[in-house]
Amino acid sequence: MRKLLLFSLVYAMLLCAQQADARKKTHLPALDWGMRVGVSAIYNDNVLRLSGPDQNAFRSYDPAFHTPLETVDDGETELSLAPSIQWRAPANLMVNGSYRFKAVQRTKNDFTDYQTHSLAATIRPRERGYWWSARASAFTIPSFYLRVYRDRDYSTYDDARFESWEYNGEFALRPIEALWLAAQAGFGSNYYGKKFTEFDSEFTEFGLEARCATPWKPTLVARYTRRTSENIGKDQAFQSVPSYDSGNVFEDNEYGDGDNNEDEFRLAIRSPLRVTKNFVLEASLSSRLRRRVYTTNRSLEADPFHRGRLDNRWDISPLLSWSITSSLDLDAQFTYEQRTSESDAEGVARVKDFIRHEYSLGLTYKIN
Repeated sequence: MRKLLLFSLVYAMLLCAQQADARKKTHLPALDWGMRVGVSAIYNDNVLRLSGPDQNAFRSYDPAFHTPLETVDDGETELSLAPSIQWRAPANLMVNGSYRFKAVQRTKNDFTDYQTHSLAATIRPRERGYWWSARASAFTIPSFYLRVYRDRDYSTYDDARFESWEYNGEFALRPIEALWLAAQAGFGSNYYGKKFTEFDSEFTEFGLEARCATPWKPTLVARYTRRTSENIGKDQAFQSVPSYDSGNVFEDNEYGDGDNNEDEFRLAIRSPLRVTKNFVLEASLSSRLRRRVYTTNRSLEADPFHRGRLDNRWDISPLLSWSITSSLDLDAQFTYEQRTSESDAEGVARVKDFIRHEYSLGLTYKIN
């Protein structure tokens, strides 16, 4: 009799718990929201990604090197705001929307300050272990300072800035529990100010990605992207021929036929890093290689900057993140970036090769 009463009591408790859980799920709000606020202190040792010879020309006050720079390196403050919303949509779907604003302000070279804006929407089944997702996103930099170039029409030196837009769509499938496979396609543009519209370009791209959660906890990500870029301003007429000898480049510019194909390879690994029994960091290491081949058919004399040119651009970035509280994260990051150029024209590598180091320490506060 006691066993029957005990069994009946346990069964009643389980039934009540199940009903309470069902009521809890039934009363989940249709909309949830969140916000991330971040601030970072950054040291950048090559703000404009200048080559070694250009840095030497700046430091020696060479009158032939034109720039408004105060210093080659600079301190930066980065502020980011990222609101997000979740909608428990009909048909058992979950829709996530997010926006991210980033503002970078530099201490000494404030004319190079810039902002970025990104907007994304993701849709997936509203269930545990969902097996597909779709994402659409847009990204823009309203104005980015590149460097001083010579205007070939009037032989004057002016600041070159461009506006960048990028639109992407992605569809991902999970064939097995630990593996996601994704395909991505996109297009975009880089439009320069009125003095350098000859540099304007538009591009399309296609990419594939694999994300794997390993049994021993690290997550691996591999991505390949193929981008085809057309220099839509290349055929504009100009009033004078640049005065430099086409066989020996003395200063940086991008005049000519800048059409190119670029292959990008990304690898990343992310894993918990246990320092002590109660102190765990989140560690990641990411690397990217971009191989850009310029495809002009123009002669070396007509287009010394692009004929036979190959750019290899590589960066690597380790990151450590510490969750101080459930709402506050501390991040420490280092980035190494370099570009090496091969060209049929003597001097292109001299003005295009660069190395850059960046160190950052940031805090992120999460609301909801």
